Amino acid sequence: MNRHLIKRHISENRWQYFFLAVVFLAGVFLGNYKVPGVDGAVKTQLLSLVDQYIQGEMTGSFNGSSVLLQAFINQARLVLAIWFLGLTVIGLPLILGVVFLRGFSIGFTLGFLISEKAGGGVLIGLLAILPQNLVYIPLLIIWGVISINFSLQVLKGEHAGFPGLMRRMAGYTLLMLVFLLLFLLGAIIEAYLSPWLLNLFM
Repeated sequence: MNRHLIKRHISENRWQYFFLAVVFLAGVFLGNYKVPGVDGAVKTQLLSLVDQYIQGEMTGSFNGSSVLLQAFINQARLVLAIWFLGLTVIGLPLILGVVFLRGFSIGFTLGFLISEKAGGGVLIGLLAILPQNLVYIPLLIIWGVISINFSLQVLKGEHAGFPGLMRRMAGYTLLMLVFLLLFLLGAIIEAYLSPWLLNLFM
């Protein structure tokens, strides 16, 4: 895809991108808003998990390949879920829900770290959470827009009969495979770069 096609795609879908970005940011803000209401026992358990993660990175007890595999599986599930929802006529609101929940998860995680670890939480967020999400979040929004458009095309019947629908589905599925490879880059960052940065600065 050359620069002209990319610019045209963004121009034609600017409102979809704007709306999905707003949905994502709403999730982030709501996730952060929910942090003060966390139950004491849950907060203690979450802090224990954070401390275990930091200790594991500091001592090098985490295996990079196993982290990579788990990170990629998590992202692949997300890509496949959105792909499937795009095939259905009721997928649009559910895709929005997936994007919202990802924003909520990130907002809650960052809010919890900053609330409980103060400056250390900011550092952990910048080193251990931000790098891979610089890849994950844009890809999630782009993939969400593509899937929403496909769902709308199915709903409107814009496929010129069964052969046209099959061609569109084939192209849509091929794009899914491309996005799986792109999300793999984020998983590599999560498994190797983020732990290295955290270990370096902590």
